[in-house]
Amino acid sequence: MALGNQGPNAPTMLTPPARETLVKLATLAAGESASFAAFGIPKGAFISGVYTISAGANTTQTVSAGFSAAGTDLLATFAPDATGYAVSGTATGASVGTKLDADKLVYFFASAALTSAVYLKVEYYMAPTGQPF
Repeated sequence: MALGNQGPNAPTMLTPPARETLVKLATLAAGESASFAAFGIPKGAFISGVYTISAGANTTQTVSAGFSAAGTDLLATFAPDATGYAVSGTATGASVGTKLDADKLVYFFASAALTSAVYLKVEYYMAPTGQPF
C-alpha cells in the first residue's frame, strides 16, 4: 500500500520523506511495582515501538504498560529477565502500530517488586500536517 505522499513512480532519495520518531522514557526502580502515570502521548501519535531496558535480571517479575492503571495496551506481561535492551516481541500490546484518537496517559507497572530497575521506552511518530501517516 502506497503512503499518501507517494505517487505512481518508484521511491527516490527524497520520496517518501524521512520521518523522525519521538521517545518517552519511564523508570520502575528496584523494589517498586505500583502502577503510575509515567507520561502522556498526544492525539494523532503513531506508536511505532515499545522496548525495555533492564538493569539486571528480574527472574519472576513481569512489567506492563497501557492507558489505564492495569492496562496492557502497549506492553503485556513482559519478563525483563536479563540485563540489557529488549524489543517487546510477543508481549507487544494491541495499540502498537496504531494512531491514537485522543491524548493518552501511559501507566507503567510490575507484577511484583522488581529485583532490578526497568526502563520503558515508547517510540512514536507525528505525521506532518496533510499527510495521513
